[in-house]
Amino acid sequence: MIMKLDLNDRAALAMKNGTKRIENRANKGDHDYSTLKPDDIIEFTSDAIGVFYVKVLEVNHYDSVEEELTMEGTRYTLSSTNDFNEGIKSITNLNGYKEAIEKNGIYAIHIKYLYSENTVWEELYEKAKEVRNKRDISGFISAGAVGAAILTKNHNIYTGVCIDTASSLGMCAERNAIANMITNCESEIEKLVCIDSSGDIGSPCGACREYLMQLSKNSPDIEILTDLKSKKTIKLKTLVPDWWGNDRV
Repeated sequence: MIMKLDLNDRAALAMKNGTKRIENRANKGDHDYSTLKPDDIIEFTSDAIGVFYVKVLEVNHYDSVEEELTMEGTRYTLSSTNDFNEGIKSITNLNGYKEAIEKNGIYAIHIKYLYSENTVWEELYEKAKEVRNKRDISGFISAGAVGAAILTKNHNIYTGVCIDTASSLGMCAERNAIANMITNCESEIEKLVCIDSSGDIGSPCGACREYLMQLSKNSPDIEILTDLKSKKTIKLKTLVPDWWGNDRV
């Protein structure tokens, strides 16, 4: 499930930088937060960040703000203050919240920031860069020279590194990221970023292009970053013209 919500800039920026990991919400008739479950997605909109996505990790219900802040603490719950009493005031002073909380209680929604639509390419690039760490695993295997990050239809990001072995038993970073995605029961990719062994934006090899094409009937529309500065992209179908499997998808 995807729930769409508005958010003020202070809270949005705090979510993005990881200092706010719990969103406080009370049912006022516009949304029913009791329906949220782990792995659901919240699509937030703010002026500062635009549209961005978070994953629901846990939802806890409390009868009062006092109970919530006692149980959840203030460190990751509040974006304006860490003071307990000031936190109570800041939440109950929100439009309609005092009455709604008295009637229905309040929900502490634990979230994990995923990405922003406005900076998705930069964020995918950073994810791919983070996992690049060239090292020798043994006398036969080295890994990490190339890193890749993929964004799925379900708004999740998966990463992978290349694994180079003797006897051609290794895999490219893109296929490693895909294996990570499939392990987590997903198969639809929307965007892909690869950073090659020189630290530059790379392009999937022929084997990876074929692997990507076989994933889904929507694979031809996967966007692949070719230049970070200009945000220039290319679609997979351009890299694999006249694909042999078009009549089988």
